[in-house]
Amino acid sequence: MLKSTKKLSRLPTLPTIAMEILRVFGDPDAPIQRISELVQTDPALASKILKAANSSRFGLPREVADVRQAITLMGKAKITPLVLGFSLVSESVADGEQGELFKKFWLRSFVRATAAEVLGSVHGAAIAAECFTLNLLAGIGQLGMMKQAPEDYIECMKRVQAGDVSISEAERSAFGLTHLELSSKMLTDSGMPKRFVEAIQALAEPEKSNNLTVESSRLYEILTTAAAFARYLCDHDRGVALVVLKEQLDNRAADSNSMDELTTAVRTKLQNSAALFDIDTSVIPEPEALLNEALEQLSEFTETMNDASEPSIPAELVAENGWLKQQVQSLVIQTSTDALTGVANRSYFDRRLDEMNKHCLRSGIIYGVAVVDIDHFKEVNDTYGHQAGDEVLKCVADCLRNATRSNETLARYGGEEFVVLLDNIPEQGMYICGERLRTAVEAMKFEFNGTPIPITVSIGLANGLPSGESFGETLFGLADAALYQAKQSGRNCVVVDYFSQSGGRPTRNSTCALRSAATISDDEVVPTYSYSSPSIELEP
Repeated sequence: MLKSTKKLSRLPTLPTIAMEILRVFGDPDAPIQRISELVQTDPALASKILKAANSSRFGLPREVADVRQAITLMGKAKITPLVLGFSLVSESVADGEQGELFKKFWLRSFVRATAAEVLGSVHGAAIAAECFTLNLLAGIGQLGMMKQAPEDYIECMKRVQAGDVSISEAERSAFGLTHLELSSKMLTDSGMPKRFVEAIQALAEPEKSNNLTVESSRLYEILTTAAAFARYLCDHDRGVALVVLKEQLDNRAADSNSMDELTTAVRTKLQNSAALFDIDTSVIPEPEALLNEALEQLSEFTETMNDASEPSIPAELVAENGWLKQQVQSLVIQTSTDALTGVANRSYFDRRLDEMNKHCLRSGIIYGVAVVDIDHFKEVNDTYGHQAGDEVLKCVADCLRNATRSNETLARYGGEEFVVLLDNIPEQGMYICGERLRTAVEAMKFEFNGTPIPITVSIGLANGLPSGESFGETLFGLADAALYQAKQSGRNCVVVDYFSQSGGRPTRNSTCALRSAATISDDEVVPTYSYSSPSIELEP
């Protein structure tokens, strides 16, 4: 009997085969043949092991048909978390609301375990497998609560989703302890390695992390980062999760993956594992959608942090208001800015385009899009090298930034292509805007290693009165088509395409303005960009 709990009649236990596998895993002297013996006692499990061994996730050199051979080829480090996962999942099958709870639990558990495996891989395959196993076991207390008192746990989750309490507060109220505290008790009783138990205890009580051994500390750091990543991918509070995850990754800067690298690696491994463990990864949004949702939440929090009467700011953002507000604002800037040029990135532009379309749709205002492409950019890269190409991108971005107005949003869309969002711009202003941008670039002087390189741009523009939620995509497509026409018309020119309303229906119109030399007076200041590469001399 677990006296500290309110609703748990007994301390939950792991399935028998899971406990036996973990004992073998924790004993460095235990032979791998012992795992073969355990697996062969369960034909269904043996079949799953063979299927896994021949899957893309493990990439064995040849197809195997014997479970003993499969286990020998994969090794103890890889086979242990696999058997553990299969045995635990098979013990938690249900229908209805409880079934949905189990599905969400296992998706989150495998996201966390896979993230830990990726993070631990920098220390070798054995540590990666240990990290996967530990993170799969970290939620075992939650599984125990769900199995013994499913209705109570469903109510806990409803309170959390409503924003009333944190998961720890809801669990303590319902069960007298948190699932992490229960996990550490269950793993202690199961004879798990001390470093496993210490890492989970430190996750439940962070103040204990200061007294961990080197091994336990490494596991704890990976455990916390993997938990933050799972929260970002699977939970509803993605804004806060993004801040926490970014801080965790920054603290592990010496050996850590970037967030993009981690996301890509985890998604790839999950896709390879989904069928094995019957988890549905399609419910996880695409990386761009995840980031956009998180940034929208953070923007809202940033605005409300100055309002002392605002009750909906998460406690984690209030704890160190000044510092964390700065972190949030810094994160919004980092994830919205193109690293090379310093202007806004594509993700930010896509969000602004959507916001602009909604605003103009409500207000009946015309807006426009300009797509700007650097002429002959590939030739610059091929002739002078990619360093020269990078400098061209930076100076064009700087020039366009100086040429855009306060109601215009400049962003790098990708490669040598920039975009400008034009607020409340009439048809007659489109060509003027395009020429303002084109002539600014044409007039600047650019040198690389002392060699002058002429830089020009082609520009396609489109504007119109939005007619629906997808109008922004249509307008961008129209501007992109106008850019293609500009390229076909000899480059260094502006082509305008727009929607006008005729009889309530949109009508397409276009105007092509061919190249005209910029007229520059003797006293006009022309921007000059000169770059030298001290380590390499390039011939024109």
